[in-house]
Amino acid sequence: MKILYAKQHPEQLKEYQTQLFNVNELIIIPADDWLIKRMKQFEYDTSFKNNGMIYPITVSTHEHDWVKERLTRKSLPHIDEQGNVKPGLYVHTGNKRVLWARENGYEQIEGYLVSSKETKAIIRSKTHIGHESIPK
Repeated sequence: MKILYAKQHPEQLKEYQTQLFNVNELIIIPADDWLIKRMKQFEYDTSFKNNGMIYPITVSTHEHDWVKERLTRKSLPHIDEQGNVKPGLYVHTGNKRVLWARENGYEQIEGYLVSSKETKAIIRSKTHIGHESIPK
C-alpha cells in the first residue's frame, strides 16, 4: 500500500493525533481545474516530487455547521437540493496534496481530523506554507 506521510509534525500540534485517510474517499473542496491551474502556477508538482508532503492535511466530516457555512458561502457543488452538505470527509487544507496523491498512485494520506473551526485554524496556523514559499 502506497501511503503519503508528512515530513514534519509541528511540536506545537503534538496534542493533535494524525491518522490515515483513503485518498479516494476524501472530498476536495475546490474544482479540480482550479487546483491544477494553481499547482502549475506555483510549481507544486516539482515541490511534491522533490520534497514530498511537508505537513499533514486537515479533514472534517460533513456534519458540522461551519462546514456547511464554508461550502454554501462559496457556492460549491457540495450542497444538495435540500440545502444539506453531501455526506463525506472534506479536505480543508491540503486539497492540492490530495489531488497529487491520487494522480501519483497513493492510496492513503496522513492528516488531522478536526471537529471545530477553531481547531482547524490552530492547525493551519502551524502548517501553512504560502504559495511563494513552498520548497522547490
